[in-house]
Amino acid sequence: APSLCPYHPCPQQGDIPSLLCVLILDADGGRICCKYFSPDFALLSEQQAFEKKMFEKSSRTNAKSEAEIVLFDSMVSVYKNSTDAWFFVVSRQSENELLLANVLGTLCEALMLNLRSLDKRVMLDNYETVLLTVDELIDGGMLLETDANSIANRVGMKAANESVAPPETSSFSFAFSSAKESFARSLLR
Repeated sequence: APSLCPYHPCPQQGDIPSLLCVLILDADGGRICCKYFSPDFALLSEQQAFEKKMFEKSSRTNAKSEAEIVLFDSMVSVYKNSTDAWFFVVSRQSENELLLANVLGTLCEALMLNLRSLDKRVMLDNYETVLLTVDELIDGGMLLETDANSIANRVGMKAANESVAPPETSSFSFAFSSAKESFARSLLR
């Protein structure tokens, strides 16, 4: 569609880098953290089937030192693994693989800056930090930032602001303890 304003042309498809999903899977292909940005994966069963295919396709490689690229189902995925976690950045096949490799590197570096380790236990223990890092990197599938230090600093500031609040009002822990208490009460009735 032609632009209505000559000073602000409409972006053509492909001008704005976009992602379909970011996956962090454990050494067995189970979820650690997954964020989908595409309606193509609306159902949980579709997501799990896709994650299984991704893991099966990539688990035979040794992508520890450098990111690897795999093409399938009109998608491109850049991935790498650490001790017991696999990191994937997935987009349409038309997306630039170098950009995706940069996004993956930024994700891993920002997580490393905040968590000091990229193993499964550390990421599960600091799940909010993992989610905040992904959210600071990507919003709705659109790439926001590629500077790992900036992302790590913003995530660190948000985590510090949450730690000032009383622990009982922390979003995830509060919801979890509230659900646990509610479940316990329903069992006692």
